[in-house]
Amino acid sequence: MDARKEVHTFVRVKPTANFAQDMIKFGPDNKTIDIYIRKDAKKGVVNNRQTDWSFRLDGVLHNTSQELAYETVAKKLVSEALIGYNGN
Repeated sequence: MDARKEVHTFVRVKPTANFAQDMIKFGPDNKTIDIYIRKDAKKGVVNNRQTDWSFRLDGVLHNTSQELAYETVAKKLVSEALIGYNGN
């Protein structure tokens, strides 16, 4: 049992027919995601709103199955909970 207690973060992205490929970029390490929002021309060039974000995570699950998402994120937690450990 690992003595370290950390919060792990994952994001699951499921593309749709209208997936915003030009607004969401995945890092080559599969652990970063960048999101870009286009500026609204109606509101002017300077609207003082943040238009891009970058997140570093433990993993990015892009277009993955439910089974792979479970294996990656929850399987260990569920197994430990069933034998009486807290979900660490």
